[in-house]
Amino acid sequence: MDNPRRGRYGLMISLMIIPLIIFAGCSSGTGTPDEYGYDDLTEFIKLGEYKGLEYDKADIEVTDEEIREHIDKEVEASATTTKVTNGTVEKDSIVNIDYSGSVDGKAFEGGTAENQELDIANSNYIKGFAEGIVGHEVGETFDLHVTFPDDYGNEKLNGRDAVFKTKINYIVEESVPEYNEEWIASNTDYKSAAEYENSVKKELETGKKADAQNSERLAVFNQIIDDSKVIKYPEKEYNARYNKLVDSYKSYAATAGLDWESYLDDQMGMSEEEFDKTARENAEQTVEAELILNQIARIEKIELSDDDYEAYLLKLLEQSGYTEKSFEEEKGQTVQEYASENNIYANYLYKKVMDKVMKYSVAK
Repeated sequence: MDNPRRGRYGLMISLMIIPLIIFAGCSSGTGTPDEYGYDDLTEFIKLGEYKGLEYDKADIEVTDEEIREHIDKEVEASATTTKVTNGTVEKDSIVNIDYSGSVDGKAFEGGTAENQELDIANSNYIKGFAEGIVGHEVGETFDLHVTFPDDYGNEKLNGRDAVFKTKINYIVEESVPEYNEEWIASNTDYKSAAEYENSVKKELETGKKADAQNSERLAVFNQIIDDSKVIKYPEKEYNARYNKLVDSYKSYAATAGLDWESYLDDQMGMSEEEFDKTARENAEQTVEAELILNQIARIEKIELSDDDYEAYLLKLLEQSGYTEKSFEEEKGQTVQEYASENNIYANYLYKKVMDKVMKYSVAK
C-alpha cells in the first residue's frame, strides 16, 4: 500500500543480514534429518581448530539504572489514553486522523485511510505530512500538500506532488501513572517495591546471561569458521538450502501479488542476477556452517538421537508458552512438521556441538 509513510511497502529482511546460525534448510522427516550421512566429511571440509579458543567474557551485571529503565517502560506501558475532541494540534501531539491522497486530482491505490494514529514528534510519514498538521484544530478538514521522495519505492509516486485531504478526529492524550506501591499492587503480583524490583533484577539477569551465552558461543564459532576451509559443497545439501531460500522469497512475491522480477526490484532492490548471487553465497555459508557442526559432532561422538531432538522441540514449545495442542491449533501443523520445514534441527545441532566446544574454550 502506498501512503504518506516513508518506505517501500514496509521493511524487508535483506538476504545479506540473515544470521549465519539461522539455517534455511528443509529436512525430509519429522525426526533428525537424513542429511550429511556421508562416510567421510573430510572430502568436503577441512576443519579448523575448535579446542582452546579464547573469547571475551560478556558482562552480565545488572545496574540500578537498568532496573529503573525497565520499570519506567512498564509504567509507561500502563498509561491510559483519552480522546480530546477540541483544541489545537501541537508539535508533541498524538492525533487520530482520516486522509485521502491524490496526484493530479486522481486518487491512488493505498492513499486512503481512516482512524490512523499519528505521533507528530515521532512520525514515519513522508516529510511535510506530520508537520503540516500542527496548528490545525480538532474536527477541521484541510488539504496537505506534500511531495513523495524520489526514492519512495513506487514508480507512479516517486518525486510526485500529492494532496492529502485530512481530517483531525481527535487528539490522543496519554496519562502516565506514578510509580508507587499502589501501581505495584494494581499491575504486578508483588506487594512491595523491594519484591518487585528484585524480580525485575532477576529477570534482567536471566536475559543478560542468555545474551552473553549466545554472543560468546557465536564468537567462538566464528573463529572455527575462519580457521576452516570448504573443499567442495555436497550437492544434495547445497541445492536444498539454495532452493529453499529461493522458494521462500518467491512465495513472498506471490503473497504480495507481484511477479518475481517486480518483487525483486520493488521490495529487495535487486536484479535477478544479484539475488541469485546472494542466495548462492548464503547457501554456501549455511552448508559450510553445517559441515563444521556435523564434523565436530562426529569427532566428539556427540549423540543426536530422535528422542533428544523431540525433547528439545517440546522444551522450545514450553518456553514459548505453547502446548503441542495449542501450537497445532494456531499454526495448523504439528511442532514436528514445523521443525522439519524450518530445519530447527540445525539449531539443535548447533546447541549440542557448542555445549561441547565451550568446555574446551577459554574466557578472557
